[in-house]
Amino acid sequence: MIYKGYTYFIEMEDSDDSIINLGKPTEDKTEDGTEEAPTEEETQGGGRKDKKDKTEEETTTEDSTEDNSITGVGLTTEEAVEDSTEELITTTEAAEDSEDSKQGLNLTTIFGITSAVLLLIVIYLASALSKLKNKQNNYDDTDDDYSDSSNDFSGEVKETGQSEVSNLSKTAEDRVGKLHNIGRRKGQQDSLGLTEYNGGTLAIVADGMGGLADGDRVSQKIVMTLLQDSTKLSGGSPDNKLYEMIAHANREVNQMLGPEGLYKSGSTLLAVMAEKDGFHWAAVGDSHIYLYRAGKLLLMNREHVYEAELIQKAINGENSFAEVKTNPKKSGLTSFIGMGNLKYIDGSIDKVASGEGDWILLMSDGVFNTVPEPDMCKLLNDAPSAKVAAERLEQEVLRRQNPKQDNFTAIILEL
Repeated sequence: MIYKGYTYFIEMEDSDDSIINLGKPTEDKTEDGTEEAPTEEETQGGGRKDKKDKTEEETTTEDSTEDNSITGVGLTTEEAVEDSTEELITTTEAAEDSEDSKQGLNLTTIFGITSAVLLLIVIYLASALSKLKNKQNNYDDTDDDYSDSSNDFSGEVKETGQSEVSNLSKTAEDRVGKLHNIGRRKGQQDSLGLTEYNGGTLAIVADGMGGLADGDRVSQKIVMTLLQDSTKLSGGSPDNKLYEMIAHANREVNQMLGPEGLYKSGSTLLAVMAEKDGFHWAAVGDSHIYLYRAGKLLLMNREHVYEAELIQKAINGENSFAEVKTNPKKSGLTSFIGMGNLKYIDGSIDKVASGEGDWILLMSDGVFNTVPEPDMCKLLNDAPSAKVAAERLEQEVLRRQNPKQDNFTAIILEL
């Protein structure tokens, strides 16, 4: 029989009747070694006893056969079987108690680990919220008043939608972007310059006039002259020193071209002095200086083209407004370096105050004539830095595959 995993064996004697021996007591012998004769009572009861034993043995044999137990050395008494059964039950209960204990230990361990992990998460979230709150307080304390500048743009600076990359985490290289490409022209007429001076950054873009001779020489001469003059600059001055520097560059170009070369070659000019508290700017020609603020591009300068003069004449009644749109010379430059005395020059009088998130962009017409301002704004909004913005802007110009693509150049500065 099998009790909860333990097997008990019953010994069987070799006999014709296959009667099971349950451990019959050994018969007593006399002192001389002969077996003592059974008494009459034992003789008379022997038949009943044998019959009873046989019946019990047959029953046991049937039980053994049904349980498919294997014969072998076994128990001799029913008391032993009962004692073993009780011992087996006790052992089984102990095993079950041990298993319950292990399960309880496992649950305790899992609960402890889970609690520790949750505690760490709570501590981390509390720390992150504390840092965020301190950062917001710092922003709240920032002075966003730009009312001291005559070039002020009214309205509060709002979130622009740019990628959230802290200025503190950007390197100086990330905060400056440059692009310079020949486009579909045979030669490069554009020049650019970028340098650090005591207290600020000087950026220059000169677009040599491709329709005239030696436009590249003029643009290069302008940039080299301004870069040389930047060694005399010092940050913090309220005056726009760019006017003096442009006057010097114009004299240098006029001298290089000579009287016979005037109007036969020339270049536009953009220049910006960017400092910690703001910037000065100046422009000659039709290239663009943009202030990128609050997700919008604000054009700082006028285009010095004949169309503007036609508009002025139409206002004064000297010609019709229809002629403004139909005149074939409307896009011709009316002021550029290389014409002798400059006719127009735009620029700041007082320093333009800058705020967090402001960018300044200097670009030749090869950029903005190919990529419209709304598309340019979207590109700037999605760019995490000025460096990346310049790279993407160049890719966008090339992607449009303008068959008459001019040289295109730009500098982007994060203020």
